[in-house]
Amino acid sequence: MATVRRDATTNSALRVYPGFDVSFERGKGSKDGAIADTDRAAPRRARAIVRAGLRYWGWPELIESADLLVTELVTNAFEHGLGDVGLRVYLTDTHLLIEVQDGSPQLPVLGNAALDDEAGRGLFLVASTTDDWGISPDGTTTWCSLPF
Repeated sequence: MATVRRDATTNSALRVYPGFDVSFERGKGSKDGAIADTDRAAPRRARAIVRAGLRYWGWPELIESADLLVTELVTNAFEHGLGDVGLRVYLTDTHLLIEVQDGSPQLPVLGNAALDDEAGRGLFLVASTTDDWGISPDGTTTWCSLPF
């Protein structure tokens, strides 16, 4: 059964189909730019869950892009967020939507990494891979969408 949701950018109605929500408990050492060793497996576990969901829904061609997006968003949530990290994935009639909640009202910033920088490209990759992305009004959730 689909529910109806308003698209914030176009104010048009979207049918939203059941998806899934997963929460990753943050280890004691993850804080402001550092990921605890116990949390390093979370992006890998998130990718496995999303792959299974996409295969179940019949969209295996989205797996490669979804892997990249989930890795970047979940890693950023552990590096810069507060509390547990939530992952929500669902479908509309035309898109796969991925939302990652990090509990921090600090807004993510699209970086401007130099060629030799080892970090700072995460949101650039998200923006380059998706047709739309954004941040919730309270700053705690970063989302992106992939068209079918």
